[in-house]
Amino acid sequence: MYDLIKYVHVLAAITWVGGAFYAQMLALQIQRSNDPEDIPKFGRHVEYIGTRVFLPASIILFVAGAILVGQRWSFSQAWVSIAIALWLLSVLAGAVYLGPRMKRIGELFVAEGPGSVAARSLLDRLFLVSRLELVSFVVIVFLMVVKPGV
Repeated sequence: MYDLIKYVHVLAAITWVGGAFYAQMLALQIQRSNDPEDIPKFGRHVEYIGTRVFLPASIILFVAGAILVGQRWSFSQAWVSIAIALWLLSVLAGAVYLGPRMKRIGELFVAEGPGSVAARSLLDRLFLVSRLELVSFVVIVFLMVVKPGV
């Protein structure tokens, strides 16, 4: 059973982290695009996929990880505690900052058009926060693989 749960945990991590990495690479391309429709389309797609794929994957990832820790590890181990703290920070960033900002950016693009300076400015900040979040994902993956102190 442990291996099956670990498999689900790893698949969820691949979905969450891989999706975030892909979104960042796509965002870099879109920021350089001359097509004013690309950024609003990207925002709508990311918001849709974020709530229907990334959020469920992050929850499955956490639940499976908690089960794994309960079976073989300890929540008091530093690598587990740090990974949980970073996961929680990511979830909060998504719920409190990234999600609402993406919605606001979409509204600005609808109201002001695809060339909206205000929407692009907000989007640049959103990309910065999401890139920092991606760095935290890299740290979490490192902790899960290396398990320092074990």
